[in-house]
Amino acid sequence: PSRYRLLGVAIMAVVDLLLFGTIGITIWAIQMMWIPVWAAGVVNGLGHAVGYRNFECRDAATNLVPWGILIGGEELHNNHHTYPNSAKLSVKKWEFDLGWAWIQVFSFLRLAKVQRVAPIAHRVEGKGNLDMDTAMAILNNRFQIMAQYRKLVIGPLVKQELAKVDHSVRHQFHRAKRLLSRETSLLEDRHHARIQNMLEHSQALKVIYEKRLALQQIWVKTSANGHDMLAAIKEWVHEAEASGIQSLREFADQLKTYSLRPAAV
Repeated sequence: PSRYRLLGVAIMAVVDLLLFGTIGITIWAIQMMWIPVWAAGVVNGLGHAVGYRNFECRDAATNLVPWGILIGGEELHNNHHTYPNSAKLSVKKWEFDLGWAWIQVFSFLRLAKVQRVAPIAHRVEGKGNLDMDTAMAILNNRFQIMAQYRKLVIGPLVKQELAKVDHSVRHQFHRAKRLLSRETSLLEDRHHARIQNMLEHSQALKVIYEKRLALQQIWVKTSANGHDMLAAIKEWVHEAEASGIQSLREFADQLKTYSLRPAAV
């Protein structure tokens, strides 16, 4: 820990007193309470009930809005819970984290040092073989990869199947993309029942849903052993390629392109 961890707080109190006089103590107190009250009181409530999810982390955390301005970036609650050790809470290009902007300023002034941010996927176009680098890259980027699975496999196939099913059962496919992508530990019994009803009416959806669960189980069961994980990924890719589902085959091809980022020279 820094020897000067309380210095910033003390300087802020002095500045408030110099600028505003005795009322500066009140301003300083508000500044000190702002993040704890909003982050713990508001975000931990609303941030598990409304908003959007970039990633299927194991709790119900959501991003309230795409712009982290008022609460030091904590509005991006789903991103934070997915990558709790990341100094940067914005992930998508259209998201903004004011806290990260200040960290960049302080880093430029050599007053702060970034220890860790969320992993950035590295892909090698044209790469067609699965190797240990691929396995490690998939493990490191598993949340982004599952988000891509939702976007590239589940989303398009739900749209296709919805156009095929009989009108009498179409209502059962309401929010199908969200349900079929949802972290299973967050599903209630009624959600499981709806999923089963959908899968009974679509063999293709049944295949991609089972493949999604199987892909997640790879890093749950084999992440401690790189060779076992690589073997499991190879088997998953082989089965996906043999599925006859175009979007699933294309996703399997995309997995092969993942690799570890080359070390900086």
